[in-house]
Amino acid sequence: MAPQMYEFHLPLSPEELLKSGGVNQYVVQEVLSIKHLPPQLRAFQAAFRAQGPLAVLEHFDTIYSILHHFRSIDPDLKEDTLEFLIKVV
Repeated sequence: MAPQMYEFHLPLSPEELLKSGGVNQYVVQEVLSIKHLPPQLRAFQAAFRAQGPLAVLEHFDTIYSILHHFRSIDPDLKEDTLEFLIKVV
């Protein structure tokens, strides 16, 4: 069975990632609460080490949620996120 193809349109604003524009378009399913972000970031890091860049698709809600709450999250979480993203880029 062939993998399902998704379209990704560059949004004009981050909020556009929260609304579905059509069939097979990738959007944010859930904006995670701040208290769930540290364990979700660790899960993303582990998945990235195991799966590589494809883990971004599985954990896109985590990445989006960190950016969404960036001004309100703990400075240590900000630092962990930025250090991880620098390593993988």
